[in-house]
Amino acid sequence: MKRVVIALLVALLAAPLLWGVWQWSYSEALDQLEVRGRGNLSLASDRLVSQFARYRQLPVVLSDNPVLRDAVVRDPEESFQDINIFLEHAADVTGALDILLLDRSGTTLAAANWRDEGFIGMNFAERSDFVRAMNGALGFYHSQENADDPRGFYFTTALRDDEGSITGGISVKVDLEVLEVQWRGDPEIIFFTDANGVIFIANRHSLLLRVYGNFDGLLADEKESGRYVRDRLKSMFSFTADEKFGRTRWMQSGEHEIPQRALYLKTPLPVIGMTGNILLDLKPVEEQARLRTALAAAALVMLWLLIMNLLQRRRTLADRLEIEEKATAELEMRVAERTAQLQSANEHLVQAGKLAALGQMSAGISHELNQPLAAIQSYAENAVILLERDRGADASKNLGQISSLAGRMGRIIRNLRAFARKEGEPATRVDLVKVVEDTLELAGIRLREKHVVVHWKKPAAPVFVNGGGVRLQQVVLNLISNATDAMEGQDDPQIWIDISRNSAVYLQVRDNGPGLIDKDKIFEPFYTTKPVGEGDGMGLGLSISYGIVQSFGGQIVGENHRNGGAVFRIELTPAEAV
Repeated sequence: MKRVVIALLVALLAAPLLWGVWQWSYSEALDQLEVRGRGNLSLASDRLVSQFARYRQLPVVLSDNPVLRDAVVRDPEESFQDINIFLEHAADVTGALDILLLDRSGTTLAAANWRDEGFIGMNFAERSDFVRAMNGALGFYHSQENADDPRGFYFTTALRDDEGSITGGISVKVDLEVLEVQWRGDPEIIFFTDANGVIFIANRHSLLLRVYGNFDGLLADEKESGRYVRDRLKSMFSFTADEKFGRTRWMQSGEHEIPQRALYLKTPLPVIGMTGNILLDLKPVEEQARLRTALAAAALVMLWLLIMNLLQRRRTLADRLEIEEKATAELEMRVAERTAQLQSANEHLVQAGKLAALGQMSAGISHELNQPLAAIQSYAENAVILLERDRGADASKNLGQISSLAGRMGRIIRNLRAFARKEGEPATRVDLVKVVEDTLELAGIRLREKHVVVHWKKPAAPVFVNGGGVRLQQVVLNLISNATDAMEGQDDPQIWIDISRNSAVYLQVRDNGPGLIDKDKIFEPFYTTKPVGEGDGMGLGLSISYGIVQSFGGQIVGENHRNGGAVFRIELTPAEAV
């Protein structure tokens, strides 16, 4: 009974997995089919355009023929038999279905197909290729004038006299059915639709003159539908389209020449005013997906048998494994306790480092607070006297000075309080520019005492990184304090601070002190170059800073600058914009 329950659970878990395998296999095979289909469609489109290429240039070449240029300005009552024979010969040589000589009004003066009397005298003034040619461009047009005529594609250009004025046009008709003969053996369904959605060129005869669009709307438009034999126009075969993995699928059952399920792709061909379309049978895609799913199912069965065998063996080892697991659990508990102790010790060490830094600055901070306190007392006493003498304006100035001094003291105390508090939260979005600004305000007292000039290249905008404001402030303060100590007793001590950004954010702190003696040991605990006996020379500052920066996923390196002094570079991860 237990095995039956397990088997049912495995089957329930395997079902979505096999479904995922089928989806992945189908998508991958569909990708391959799309790549092949787009290549074949591009090849077919290029082949059609290249087949048109020689006919496209033919009217341009003929437009330079002096015989035709002279003929188009003849009196229409004169005979054009010599021109008819000339055009007939040109059509035989080039393979064109027909070549027409048109006057400026669009009337046919001569034609290669002159033996069919219906062509001579026909007017094409309203046809788009003639209108385009009369505007100086190469025009193109497709139509089927009547049921007995083959479908044709026209290329039309203007004839000009010696002054460059347009005197008429020359139009070349291409037999599309001759071009299609070469495509009949293609396995893919390829067809080309015009702006009306009419399939005018195809490698399957059953698709020709079907309307892939608004069939009734086209029939109602007499001008557009007039280019086709209206009785030959048919609506598109019945199909449904849906989206699968971002591609369009066609599904139908009525047309035997068309796959029941097919991938549909298209590409525009503005050079001939058409759109190339291709239908690719999805049966190989489905077969590949089914095959891979079956293989995955077989693999799951094999895995199931293997697991059952392993479970059987596992029962014989259960007692020994239980003992080992208990021992492992006890060891893990001890490791966890030790890790927690180390984490707590590290946090206390970081806090001790901050308090040590505050202790180092305490004398200067006391002086910095005593000065405004004394000034506040003096201003307050004067304000009392001024008020007694009815000098309210002067008293108001004194009170303003008191407010300014109180604000200054508030900033100092606020920065000290923020710096001294514990920060145990994970890394957040922090403005590195503000961190440097707050640190400089904290360290400013000591920097002024030591006559250190700070060159702070402040960015114009905030620079956000992943980190903790207080902990980063501790790192920057440690670097500034170390630089100040290193330049003790030195003439013209200077510190340069700048922030740069590339793929990461870089904070650089440089001094003009004596440099680093052994840069490979500077981040080791208890390594210090300060003289023995100095209370702050325990060698933990850089070690703590190294750990803080690493906890934010960053790096800190120190080296000697080529112009002298030491330079420390902190690399931090940029925070995403909010």
